[in-house]
Amino acid sequence: MRVRLAAFAFAALATPATGQTPPRLDKTELIRLLTNPLFAQTEVADVVRRSCLTFHPTERDWADLRTVGAGGEVIASAATCESRRAPPPQTSAPLPPVTAVPVATEITTSAGVASVVRVRVTRGRAPQRQVALALTGSMALGLPRDAMAVTDDSGFAVFRLPAVARMGKHQLEIRTGAGGLFPGRPTVTLSVRSAGAQRLHVTPDYVAFGRLGDSAATLVAAVTDTIGNPVAAEPVQLNAGTGPPQSLLTDSLGHATFVIQPGAVPRGGGVQMRIRGVTPVDLEVAGPAGLSGLNTGFVQPTAQRGIAASSLSLAFKARTLQGAPANGRVVHFRAVTARVVPDSAILDTAGQARVNVVLGTRAGDAAIFGNIDSLEKVLTLRVDPGPIDSLILERNGATVNGSTILVPVAAPFVLRLRARDFYGNETSIDPLGQMLRAGRTRYSARPQDLQIVNLESADSVVVVTLKAQHVGTYNFTIGSGIRAFVRVEAVPQRN
Repeated sequence: MRVRLAAFAFAALATPATGQTPPRLDKTELIRLLTNPLFAQTEVADVVRRSCLTFHPTERDWADLRTVGAGGEVIASAATCESRRAPPPQTSAPLPPVTAVPVATEITTSAGVASVVRVRVTRGRAPQRQVALALTGSMALGLPRDAMAVTDDSGFAVFRLPAVARMGKHQLEIRTGAGGLFPGRPTVTLSVRSAGAQRLHVTPDYVAFGRLGDSAATLVAAVTDTIGNPVAAEPVQLNAGTGPPQSLLTDSLGHATFVIQPGAVPRGGGVQMRIRGVTPVDLEVAGPAGLSGLNTGFVQPTAQRGIAASSLSLAFKARTLQGAPANGRVVHFRAVTARVVPDSAILDTAGQARVNVVLGTRAGDAAIFGNIDSLEKVLTLRVDPGPIDSLILERNGATVNGSTILVPVAAPFVLRLRARDFYGNETSIDPLGQMLRAGRTRYSARPQDLQIVNLESADSVVVVTLKAQHVGTYNFTIGSGIRAFVRVEAVPQRN
């Protein structure tokens, strides 16, 4: 049979050279040509145009041909054949019919995006200008009436369709402006798909494991575009903070369902749901007794630091998952590198309790803990050193306050000055350093047997470079109000 079909095609293509009329195609042969992968649509249309058909296509025939893949060009060629049949005796040959062929029979667009349908109208092979066309079925796209268009000098008409919000397929038929039918009843299929993942909504908006905490929690992620259409096959990732993230694809409704087992996430913490290109959704994990882990804890103070041994007052609040104050419950306090008073308190009607904190004497970090119904919250405070209480002179890493040091005459040597507060914490010496730099000019302007060669200061140290001009013993005192003293004995240099 393939040889016979090829013979039909060869005969049709060879007609201009031989002058012979190729045999006409019946419906079965035409369908086999359309379903034969060896022939392109343009070749099948050329065979139909040269051979024509042995049958008069009915509406059922046109539908069958479109089903097996007949495009607009094949349909137009088959319709043209109708006008080429031998005219009855004593009648003149009729003109070829006017046919309408869509440039594309299937158009795919995204929800919220406008689209166009292009149609070419010809009589035989001659383009038809100023032909009014209607696109029936386009009212379903939101138009007040079916879209209308008029062909230009090239026989092309352009229908401009509005943006469609909902996904789906719409079958549109091309007719004359007055509603008349074209041969083959040409149609266009408009497919509206999702515009892509733009929104992520998770229900419920927290993770709860039941009253006893022994039942699994279920989260449903809904992924939609900006208009609200569901997005299928979109990967959704759940990060619970422990272990590798879970990843699922959304179903046809745009949903992905996650089941979280008890103990898989920390109580009072949170989990995160995300899709690509969209801001992640953070969900809190319900603490025991229905407390909100995100809304329970210390109220952040205005200043989260203080000097050693200073005191400050803190507030602790607790809320349920529904946002109500957790009044009447007891919160217990403890501290590291600090003291708290009292060590427990009952939440008032606003769900708050206050605690006084006395920072420790050691500079660094202090941690304040609040425990309520097995839910623990921590606040970290910075302990800064106090003001200068004493000055320390060092040489070669050793403290030399009040002692005697030996130095070679006329050879520079270095002393380092550091400051400590009342509790022995090293504290900033920068203000004293600035003052010493300002007074160095006056000091150096007077002839001195112990000369300051250089003075540099930073936040934690002042570096002084000295040089004894003559052999002798000198007292070196540095500071203002609080001072440091060292005796310098200059001896002859060794040869």
